[in-house]
Amino acid sequence: MKSRTRIRRIASLLIGVVLGLLFVMAFSVYQERNYGIGQVTVSVDPAEPTREIAFIANGLGGTVDLIDIENARVIGSFDIIPDGPKVGFFRDPLQSVHGQPSIEGEAGLNYAQDTDLSPDGTVLYVARGHLGDVAAFDIASGAIVWRRAIAGVRADHMTLSPDGRRLYVSALTANVVVVIDSQSGRIKGDFATGVWPHDNHMSKDGERIYNASIGDLRRTDLLGNPLDGHEEADPRQFLITVADAQTLEVLEEYRFAAGVRPFQLNADESVAYLQLSNTHSILSYDLQRKRVANRIDLPINDGVQVHDWDFQAPHHGLALSPDGKLLCAAGRASDYAAVVRAEDLSLLGTVVVGDAPSWSEIAEDGDICVVANTRSDDVSLVSLSELREIARLDVGDGPKHVTIGRVPESVLAWFE
Repeated sequence: MKSRTRIRRIASLLIGVVLGLLFVMAFSVYQERNYGIGQVTVSVDPAEPTREIAFIANGLGGTVDLIDIENARVIGSFDIIPDGPKVGFFRDPLQSVHGQPSIEGEAGLNYAQDTDLSPDGTVLYVARGHLGDVAAFDIASGAIVWRRAIAGVRADHMTLSPDGRRLYVSALTANVVVVIDSQSGRIKGDFATGVWPHDNHMSKDGERIYNASIGDLRRTDLLGNPLDGHEEADPRQFLITVADAQTLEVLEEYRFAAGVRPFQLNADESVAYLQLSNTHSILSYDLQRKRVANRIDLPINDGVQVHDWDFQAPHHGLALSPDGKLLCAAGRASDYAAVVRAEDLSLLGTVVVGDAPSWSEIAEDGDICVVANTRSDDVSLVSLSELREIARLDVGDGPKHVTIGRVPESVLAWFE
């Protein structure tokens, strides 16, 4: 009798444990499926007074800092990984088991690859790097409104349509640009790109999307030379792909000799300004004649070696002033911002900034260039007209990207 009673107790205990585990699993599945499934309302213009803000995405720290550009000060920050630094199995099994561990093992942490601001300045969209998703944040509260996993191992650079309704996101290793409804987070489609899609830009009228690809960095050494077993060049390694923004039909492809890093388009889309992998130069490329029109080789500081830049990009960050006259280039290997006249690619000067500047954006006045210095964890505000750094501000861990836009005062009140 005692043995039977003991057996029943053990059986009851095991059943209780199994039921408990099933409950925990079910609750985890419920949480994952119901976390961040809200919806935002997109308005084209803010309905109240605004202030110009630079959003600094910190790739290592998983935060975003807000900088008041006019007053040159950091006014606050918020967490962009409130749901945790690791992808849960029930959220995205492939990214959880393979994607995030593999890419973090090769490239380190990256929680903030890119950001975009809604036209009304209330929502920040974040491509969360190795989490492999895009999330929409209510800026005032810092809460995730929606999040959406995309193909590939990294959610890369993205851009927002002029009406604020569509996000175009590079899906690294999947070799597509994924289109997301910015209000609901639902995927609307995709189009094929070159190998490892990277930077994206929209035409001014919102009718065309331009994507640049950097090629598979695992196939080459630090100088871009093919590794053993990869001697055959992939014809789709280094492209700028142009697609119809609505139908997603590919309209044109331009081929280059190396990976296309940040790039810019002039107002009529006749010229693209490019930074290429493993070069210290800027090219102007005639999109109508399909040829390089001009080139400038920028200065290299004494002692700079290939190990002083990251991922085959000694220069990474290229901004074009609103009037199309000036370029502000982030010289990652030599720790400067280069100011270049766009018309003839002549160097006006270089300005010393923090360690490893890796992105640049120009404020609406056309004079202040905001430069994110990845290794020194700060941001430089550079005057293009005076060719000097007017402020250097401490931010979070590993500033990687800059987005500039206008934010309503009522939203900013939460930070001050």
